Amino acid sequence: MNSPTQLLQRLLGRLPSVPDEREYSVDELAQAGETTVRNVRAYQDKGLLPPPERRGRVGVYRGEHLARLRLIGQLLERGYTIASIRELFDAWEKGQGLAHVLGLDEAIRGTAQPEVVATLGFDELQAIFGEALDDEIIDRSTELELLEFAGDHLRVNSPRLFAAGVQLHQAGLPLTALLDELIAIRGHVEQLSTGIVQLIVANLVNPLLTSSLPRVDELEGLSRQIHALRPLVEQVVEAELARALPLVAERELSGRVQQLLEGFLQPVRPTAD
Repeated sequence: MNSPTQLLQRLLGRLPSVPDEREYSVDELAQAGETTVRNVRAYQDKGLLPPPERRGRVGVYRGEHLARLRLIGQLLERGYTIASIRELFDAWEKGQGLAHVLGLDEAIRGTAQPEVVATLGFDELQAIFGEALDDEIIDRSTELELLEFAGDHLRVNSPRLFAAGVQLHQAGLPLTALLDELIAIRGHVEQLSTGIVQLIVANLVNPLLTSSLPRVDELEGLSRQIHALRPLVEQVVEAELARALPLVAERELSGRVQQLLEGFLQPVRPTAD
């Protein structure tokens, strides 16, 4: 079975099932595509069809034109508008992934607005972290895209993450250790996100893209379904984090406390006279 990406490539004429080396006049192309010459010219004017090869005053069309023309017909039958078809083709020509082309990446990201980037002067950054701030910390922070140089100041790409880091550092955690832990957390979160998205793709997206592009109503239904799933996934992750933190804290802290108690409760040996 074709993957969704291979399917879209084939439908767009990138991977034709059988290479078509034939040449068509505009009348022959319209007939083969089961449409009219007027539609062919309209699609061409709207940027949906690439222009033909010019041989003198005659336009010569090829197999890729026919594949594109047939796809336009399929999409129109499935409820897509001319504008949405042009957006689909433009996105694909720019090399954007299938999820973006079909609008599914927005559904997975959710409707939450991105954070507003904050700015911070170098003197303000130094005042916050004092002697703990050095060139290595700044370099690592920019590599992790926590900070970004912007002329005479710094951009803070995630004020919430930055604020949490400041409070953790003020509680006594070294900046180097915090940055190390952030790298580890990102790895775990990306792995978790990969599993969740793959679960959605395998069970919701792939069945809808078995042999043809989905109808508009099917795609809208899938988008609504994914929108509804996102807060549930976040709820599961939050619940599991709330379950795991006290368990790990109990294990790590109780062991350390036990060691301290054992040290204090050691019998005092009498000193030799």
